[in-house]
Amino acid sequence: MADKLLINAGDVIDVQLTSETVVIEGADRRHVEPGHITNRMRLFIRETDGKEKKYDFEDSELGVRETQRVVVIRAQGKKDPAAYNILLYNLSSNERGDFDAGLARYLGHKPFFGPLWKAAVLALGLALVFWFVSNFITRNGYGGLTSVGLALMFAFLTYPVFWWLCLTWDRITERMRFRAARKRFLSDMDGRVRAYAPQASAPAAAPAQAAQPQTPPEANPA
Repeated sequence: MADKLLINAGDVIDVQLTSETVVIEGADRRHVEPGHITNRMRLFIRETDGKEKKYDFEDSELGVRETQRVVVIRAQGKKDPAAYNILLYNLSSNERGDFDAGLARYLGHKPFFGPLWKAAVLALGLALVFWFVSNFITRNGYGGLTSVGLALMFAFLTYPVFWWLCLTWDRITERMRFRAARKRFLSDMDGRVRAYAPQASAPAAAPAQAAQPQTPPEANPA
């Protein structure tokens, strides 16, 4: 998560909704794949510091109208200056819109050693064990090039198996890690955006009732 997190809050002053149909055609002007409709929403927001900005969202199912308070959560990469959307909160209606592509990009994690390197290390390790057994146990230290050749052949044959196992393992563990990271991130953001919720105006204090003059008690006749 090296990307910089950006949080902007404000009141909506205008909403623009547009849709675009995208059709991919081949060289002979035949449709290569069926077209799809992209829905876009542009929000003009007056932020809490008084500045006005616009934000664009694609395929968002969150309903927003003017005067509502929203919080836009985006992220910006170090190499790519363009910010991408992660979450959109409507604090007035207490709703949240998630952008799966942005969440995957922000929370995604690429292991330092991929499945190819892991498989290579496992195959060489197994080859070393095979050479040790073949050279010192089976042939009493006189295996020579025969043991080396058999060990390298064994490593070559087991490398694809280790690569597939490592690839499957990385996919499963990354999916589990991403789900846990997503749950923690959403819970953290749900708590942080509460600070931007519109404060309800305090009810006016009821005017104090004027004290009624007390009537003196009537004197008893003598």
